[in-house]
Amino acid sequence: MARQRVVTLLTDFGRCDPYVAEMKGVILSICSDAALVDISHEIGAGDVVAGAFVLRQALPYFPPETVHCVVVDPGVGTERRILAARYADQTIVFPDNGVITLVERDQPLEALAVVRDERYFLQPGFSGTFHGRDIMAPVAAHLANGLAISRLGPRPERFQVLELPEPSQAEDGSVVGQVVYTDRFGNLISNVSVDLIRDSLGGLSGLEVGCGGRPVGPIRTAYAEVEPHQPLALINSMSLLEVAVNGGRACDDLGAGRDTEIRVARAAGRR
Repeated sequence: MARQRVVTLLTDFGRCDPYVAEMKGVILSICSDAALVDISHEIGAGDVVAGAFVLRQALPYFPPETVHCVVVDPGVGTERRILAARYADQTIVFPDNGVITLVERDQPLEALAVVRDERYFLQPGFSGTFHGRDIMAPVAAHLANGLAISRLGPRPERFQVLELPEPSQAEDGSVVGQVVYTDRFGNLISNVSVDLIRDSLGGLSGLEVGCGGRPVGPIRTAYAEVEPHQPLALINSMSLLEVAVNGGRACDDLGAGRDTEIRVARAAGRR
């Protein structure tokens, strides 16, 4: 039995306007049996870094040959390019603004093209303000129908990759990272992985976590391990260190957000 073709959408459009529905209508008009999956439409307006993070986190959970249509595109209508790429067994259509950065770090690039062939755009003509509907959605649908990426245009020599901070180990042995994403619960998700903590500090016990210079405590295993409205640190379902507040919003309660320093160190008196 043939596998159903999956097309995902990741945008900063929100839900109150018709934009997402218009993109879905275009996709279904070209690939009528597509299974459409919404990764998120709540990325902050023009927040390319958040888009890159959410895309990287969602990608591994989709079946082979999924096509992802990413429209976090503050440069729409400018000379920025639209690209199509294949990483491992996933295909992605995206603006060339760095939203692919974290996938590029993690996955092997198999194919890449600048989207130029207007035969695969919405006809007749296309808007200068809604390339998501008029270019990216139809191209994603054609790719789901089996179009080869190489048919879309030439392979570029380079594409934009963001210079994002990476965690490091300080001279005192502590692991220093940053908040990279805040979820809808106000949890502060860092770029510090559980593997980095284990490799650098020998395990998860006997550690103390700080957020923006404020002590948070040891690494817990569940939110309810601290009293209500108290901060905590844990390893979340993404295998990343997260700072949260039980029953609260860490971003508000701790006054923290993207780029806030996260530090993990051996507790005093522990080796």
